Amino acid sequence: MPPWEQWLTVSQLNEQIRDLLEGAWPFVRLQGEISDLHQPASGHLYFTLMDAQSRLRAVVWRSTRHRLRVLPRAGESVRVTGRIAAYPPRGEYQLVVEGMQTGGAGAERQRFLQLFARLKEEGLFDERRKRALPLLPETIGVVTSASGAVIHDIVTVLDSRFPHYHLLLAHAKVQGEGAAEEIVAALHLLRADGRAQVILCARGGGATEDLAAFNSEAVVRAIAASPVPVISAVGHEVDVTLADLVADLRAPTPSAAAERLLPEKNQLQEKLQILRHRLRRALWSRLEQQRQAVHAVQQRLLHPRRRLEFLRIRCDDLLQRLCAAQHHGLQRQRQRLESLQDRLSVWAEGTAVALFRSRLTQNRERLQQAGRHYLERKQAIHSRLQTRLHGVSPLAVLQRGYAIVYNQRGQVVRSAEELPTGERLRIRLAQGELIAILLPQKENPCSDTLS
Repeated sequence: MPPWEQWLTVSQLNEQIRDLLEGAWPFVRLQGEISDLHQPASGHLYFTLMDAQSRLRAVVWRSTRHRLRVLPRAGESVRVTGRIAAYPPRGEYQLVVEGMQTGGAGAERQRFLQLFARLKEEGLFDERRKRALPLLPETIGVVTSASGAVIHDIVTVLDSRFPHYHLLLAHAKVQGEGAAEEIVAALHLLRADGRAQVILCARGGGATEDLAAFNSEAVVRAIAASPVPVISAVGHEVDVTLADLVADLRAPTPSAAAERLLPEKNQLQEKLQILRHRLRRALWSRLEQQRQAVHAVQQRLLHPRRRLEFLRIRCDDLLQRLCAAQHHGLQRQRQRLESLQDRLSVWAEGTAVALFRSRLTQNRERLQQAGRHYLERKQAIHSRLQTRLHGVSPLAVLQRGYAIVYNQRGQVVRSAEELPTGERLRIRLAQGELIAILLPQKENPCSDTLS
């Protein structure tokens, strides 16, 4: 039967392809760049060997690994020898590496390092230009694929933490040809809209070549030019891109970025309750301190009656001292006058009597004048003290038509709101006192509106 008339199963076709591949390339030498390197628990090494246009899966079995002179490292250019092996159950083929030698840094890695050094020198990765995220953003901009699982994860996390938000989705391819241009356009769209208070640039994990768009210079500069903070959540926790470095915050996953955007509502309410309790306690403590300070000042202040009594006692003391000084001065002058009179009586028959009499008359006049001046000065001082005493006396206020109202406990009344109906009041006037009883206030009969 001719081959074109035969019906083959998928397994039969894959087995024939395996025989062709393994028979045609039992030994091959390749040069390429290592990407997407990982090592499972089995001990085998899996990676992708790539150049500018194509990729090829490769594996180093655990039994071969210890014979290699160098071990594969992501981003390095290597030269490998091995064989092509196919796996019929999945219809895939891969390179089984038997030998490996290094070829230096790969072209893509070299380009990445050069771009990183240039942007770092410009200060785009400086920590001082990082901005803090808003506490509770009302509008959140998201740059990601509208058809991927990332946007679903972000919305799920945001709804579970604080549902009161508005989300603006700017769709963009996150890998492949044209992804960088679409990401830049999405960032410019959110910037022109102006409503977003924070922007989340996100995608799921993937191989290194899948994250190439987030290592492009255009995307890095668009993130740096954003007027609002930008969170980068690209790939998994082990993946770091230039977009992560220039963003205001890097999150390991899109879900973790959503958790950083909004706090949990219950935790925020508990924190507000704690702060409210602390504020109330601080206010009560402050009020108590002020109350104690006012009480201490009240204890130090003298009642006007006590101060008036003190000034009256001082005035009486000064008056007594003034009278004593006047009496003592007059007594001395009288004694001196008597002594002179005695001396004059001895010389009554002398020739100088007339002269001494004349001097005596002059001295008497001078003494009387000095006594009058002395009394006038003391009386003036006494008058000034009485005037000062009268100025601080509450009785002086009463003389101008005012009155002092006391309640039944003898306390001065300062507000009508303090008095209950039926309170017995004592009203002190400038002359005399009055007794009054506080009656309930009646409505004004003249308050009706006239038509």
